[in-house]
Amino acid sequence: MSMKVLIVGCGWVGTYVASQLLREGHDLWGTCTTAEKALKLARMGLRSHVMNFDRDDRVGGLDEDTFDVVIISVPITHKDAPETVKARFERLVTFLEKLSFRQSLFFGSVGIYPKVSAVIAEDTFDPHELDQKLWLGESRLRSAFPELNVLRLGGLFGLERTMAKHFVGRVCEIGYQTANFVHVEDIYRIILAMVNKKVQGRTYNVVCPEHPLKKDVIAVSAAKYGYGLPSSFTVTDQTAKIVSPERLIADLDYSFVYRSPLQF
Repeated sequence: MSMKVLIVGCGWVGTYVASQLLREGHDLWGTCTTAEKALKLARMGLRSHVMNFDRDDRVGGLDEDTFDVVIISVPITHKDAPETVKARFERLVTFLEKLSFRQSLFFGSVGIYPKVSAVIAEDTFDPHELDQKLWLGESRLRSAFPELNVLRLGGLFGLERTMAKHFVGRVCEIGYQTANFVHVEDIYRIILAMVNKKVQGRTYNVVCPEHPLKKDVIAVSAAKYGYGLPSSFTVTDQTAKIVSPERLIADLDYSFVYRSPLQF
């Protein structure tokens, strides 16, 4: 049965998810911040709209206000000041409150967790221990939409995104950290599983179940895609941060297509 899906913030992941949903015959709407990207989305088959939640106090309406699923992919970066994030998400909430939808999902980040050597579940840390800018975005949306699902995504890979190409001939200072990565195909399949099970109000770590060292991911990636290796690896940072997807696996009975970043 065809669904009406809105993706707010069609970046790399959102565009991939949209392309797969279109192939399955669903109706897609998408927002982005530039006319150039909107044209690309329209050519793919989305009904695209330019919206900038940092700038537009009166974000324009869509040609539809009722959806089955809304996927929110509005990023928060290290460069963003807290007041910028607050204003961005207030505008986002104002926009979303004009819509009707049965299910909503927000793409957060495992960067919300502190950099510690530990196995980390969704509720390991109290809110005051989390990255406060990332928590601000999550909590503002959840307070407005209590049934919101939060997907805390690991490092994003797949398609043209490979680990090795960023470190060719360079000193790699993160090689001895554990990898908390996820393939974009698994993100899409997890969304489908959540839609099929009508999941509401859950927070999930969306990360491969296996956590090799980043230097091993780089080596495999370089060999597979023909990139040169880093000039060296330093051992200054050996943080064994392991973000666990066990809640997601249990709730959804989900089997990862890519259980390890070594398979990317």
